[in-house]
Amino acid sequence: MTAPIGATVHRIVGGSVLIDGALHRTDLLIDRGRIAAVESAGTADTDAGHVPTPGPGTPDEAASGATVFDATGSIVAAGFIDLQCNGAGGTDLTAEVADDDGAVERVARVLPRYGVTAFLPTVVTAPRRVRDAAIAALCEHDEPTRRDAVGATPLGLHFEGPLLSPGHLGAHDGAHITAPTSDEIAAWIDSNVVSLVTVAPEVDGAVDVIRQLAAAGIAVSAGHTAMSPAAFASARDAGLSYVTHLYNAMAPFNHRRPGPIGAVLADDRVTAGLICDGLHADPAAIRMAWRALGPHRTSLVSDAAAPLGGPFGRFHLGTLEVVYDETGVRTVDGVLAGSALELDRAVRNLVEFAGCSLTEAIATVTSTPADLLGLVDRGRVAVGNHADLTIVDHEGRLEATIIGGRVGWRS
Repeated sequence: MTAPIGATVHRIVGGSVLIDGALHRTDLLIDRGRIAAVESAGTADTDAGHVPTPGPGTPDEAASGATVFDATGSIVAAGFIDLQCNGAGGTDLTAEVADDDGAVERVARVLPRYGVTAFLPTVVTAPRRVRDAAIAALCEHDEPTRRDAVGATPLGLHFEGPLLSPGHLGAHDGAHITAPTSDEIAAWIDSNVVSLVTVAPEVDGAVDVIRQLAAAGIAVSAGHTAMSPAAFASARDAGLSYVTHLYNAMAPFNHRRPGPIGAVLADDRVTAGLICDGLHADPAAIRMAWRALGPHRTSLVSDAAAPLGGPFGRFHLGTLEVVYDETGVRTVDGVLAGSALELDRAVRNLVEFAGCSLTEAIATVTSTPADLLGLVDRGRVAVGNHADLTIVDHEGRLEATIIGGRVGWRS
C-alpha cells in the first residue's frame, strides 16, 4: 500500500537510500517520527538490535493510519534543508510576522511540495520589533501539536541584517541598517531560536558581534558586503562560518581587488550559499564556485520570497514592494529581491550547471546545511535521526516529502 498525504509511514520499501553519499538498496523502518532501523538483505541495523515498539501512551501507528511507502525505482534521501527562506505562498515573513502569529506556519506548509522538510525562516533588515516578534513566534511554535497538516520544521531564525553594508543593500531597506545593541544580541542568544545571522564583516563593530554570536553557538554569515580578504580573515578567525548568497549583494571580483568573492573562493574553511536559478548567478559562475567549494562547502538556498508557489503579481519583501514576473522577483526599481525558486529545482539546476552528480547536489541541501548548523539528527539517513526524507527520481524530480514520518507531499 502507498501512503497518501498526511499518513503516518511505518516502512519505506524498494528504494535506493542515499547514505553517506552512496546509494544502497535498503528499507527504512520509522517509529514515532524517527528512523528506527535500516534494513538490508533481511537484517535490521538498529542501535538496540531490534525495531522499537510504541510505549505506553504512544498512539498506535497501525490504528492511526500508518502504512508502507513503496519507493521502488526512486532515491530516498534525507529531507532538504533551506537556510534562507523569506516567505512562500503569498506570505512575507518580515512584513507579516509582527502582526500575524500564523505567518511561519503558513510558509512551513508550502515548502514540502519542493522537498523541504526543515528551514530557517528568514527576516530581512527591519525595525527591531520585527525581529523581537519573530523570536516570540518561534518560541511559541510547538511542533508536536501540528497534527492537522504537515509542514516543514522551522529550525531557528535567520536574521539577514540589520548590520549590513549601506553600499550593498540589494533589496534591503537602508533606513533600518544599524548595529544591533548589546541587549538585542543578548536577547538573540538567550532565546535559543536564532540560528544564523548575516552581517557585513567590514562594518564597524561587526567582528565583535561575530565573536559574541559564534561563541554562543549561533552561525554567523558574511553577506551584503564589500569585505576585503583581510576583513574576511578577521571575521573568519572570530567565528564566521558561512557566506550568504555568494556573488549577490557584494562587491565584485577584481584580480587586484578580489573582495569578498575572491576571499571566499580562495579559502577552504567556510561554506557558501548559492541561489542556483541561473538568474542570480550565471551558470558559468556556479561552475566556478562549485569547483572551488564542492559538495561539502556549497549550500543551495532558495532565498524564496512571498511569490514562491504562486502566480505573477505584486508582493512585499519587508518594507519594500516587489514585483514577480517572467524576469524574477524584483523591487519596483528592478533590483533582484529574493526569488521564487523551488529548492528541488535548484538541485536539478546544479547538476546541469556544474556537471556534478545528483548525489553530490543533494548533499548541498542535506548534510552540508545540517553540518553548518551543528545538527546531528538531521541531514543524513541514519538510525535515530528524524524521519525527514525527500524522495526523488533518478533525474532529481520530486516524488514525495516525508516529515517526522508523515507524508507532507507526493506527486
